[in-house]
Amino acid sequence: MRHLKNYLPKKDALKFVAMIVAMVLLSSSPSTAQEFSGVTNFLDGVVEGITGPFGVAISAIAVIAIGFSFMTGHMNWTFAVSIIIGIAIVFGGATFVKGIAPS
Repeated sequence: MRHLKNYLPKKDALKFVAMIVAMVLLSSSPSTAQEFSGVTNFLDGVVEGITGPFGVAISAIAVIAIGFSFMTGHMNWTFAVSIIIGIAIVFGGATFVKGIAPS
């Protein structure tokens, strides 16, 4: 910058520096956020596993266990209601979040 002072008056030097700063800011592209596609794919796989056929089979086994406990007279209503509410949360959770999440 010392060499430019010899060639440019003070007003022109300030304009020159402002022009260079503006060119640098306008020509550079903002950095994009890091891609998290690997993590997203993994978490989508976990959700698909829980709400897919495996989750349906586990839920069916839990409901069958409630039925057997009812059949044998050892029914615990708190346990049964918590199982049913848990199944509703597991299968309704993904749908609920998809409904409120931005596209």
